[in-house]
Amino acid sequence: MRLKTCPECGGKMERRKTKFVTEVNGTLIVIENISADVCMECGAEYLPSEVDKYVEGVVEDIIANKVKPRMEEVYRIAVRMREKGVV
Repeated sequence: MRLKTCPECGGKMERRKTKFVTEVNGTLIVIENISADVCMECGAEYLPSEVDKYVEGVVEDIIANKVKPRMEEVYRIAVRMREKGVV
């Protein structure tokens, strides 16, 4: 079900692509290119139930060591940022 108005501020919601970021046991988990209802006023993001279940499953699989996160992706980004003097 899509949200039409933001529960936080009452602003208009739009379905957009976003990323989910969390930290579990010192490991940063980033799941990119997922759908969310995003408020155009305050920026609040809400995952549809099917996306939330998918994200929850991925995080549980990582915690249980069923899935290995691709660490090289994070490493490449950090190296590029360092080269540009960002970090």
